[in-house]
Amino acid sequence: MRPYVPADILNVSFPAAVRGYDRRAVDAYVKRVNRVIAELKVSASPPAAVRHALEQAGQQVHGLLQSARETAEGITTSARQEADEATGRAKAEAAELVVNTNADVERMRAEADQLRGDTRKETDATIARGKAEAEQILADARNESQNIVLRAQDEADDRLLQLREEVDALRAAAEARMQAIQADTETVWNERNELFDDIRSIANGLIDLVDGANARVPVTEPAEPLGEPGEPVAAANDGDSQ
Repeated sequence: MRPYVPADILNVSFPAAVRGYDRRAVDAYVKRVNRVIAELKVSASPPAAVRHALEQAGQQVHGLLQSARETAEGITTSARQEADEATGRAKAEAAELVVNTNADVERMRAEADQLRGDTRKETDATIARGKAEAEQILADARNESQNIVLRAQDEADDRLLQLREEVDALRAAAEARMQAIQADTETVWNERNELFDDIRSIANGLIDLVDGANARVPVTEPAEPLGEPGEPVAAANDGDSQ
């Protein structure tokens, strides 16, 4: 009687993986084969059949191991190649990045220099405009101050001339008033002198009248009623006696 061998051992197939079979599937198959071998050893199968099954299983296991080894070596070689290629690409990319970075740095440095130059030019232009504006403002202020001084001087001259004219007018009016007062004073003095002269003339005339009257009237004791009218005569006599 031929020993029973499971179909999954006789007709094995492994799922394909990257560059070979799946390692976990191969390991599972090896474990399965070892278990079947152990079962065959303890079974009642004929020795030839057992030996044949063992040889067949051993060959399959050896082939699988060889295939797995080759697959692993291929994977390792491919991985190394990919790693080398990746390293080369990384180096190339790094070199290109360095070159691009250097170019960017140089460009940025040039842009920074250009920006500094433009900023310096703009600053110089701003300072120059500020100085020009300040000088213009100062010149305008000076002109305005000079104009203010000139206007003030003109106004002062006009006011001084006006004051001089007013003073001259006041002086002329005062002199005219003084002359008028002096003229009035002279007139008053002349009238006073004339009045005194008239008084003297009248007094002298009265004295002459009294003297003439006394000469015409005989000397007698004066009557009582003539006492009052005789007072001027007595005064005249007194004047004569004096």
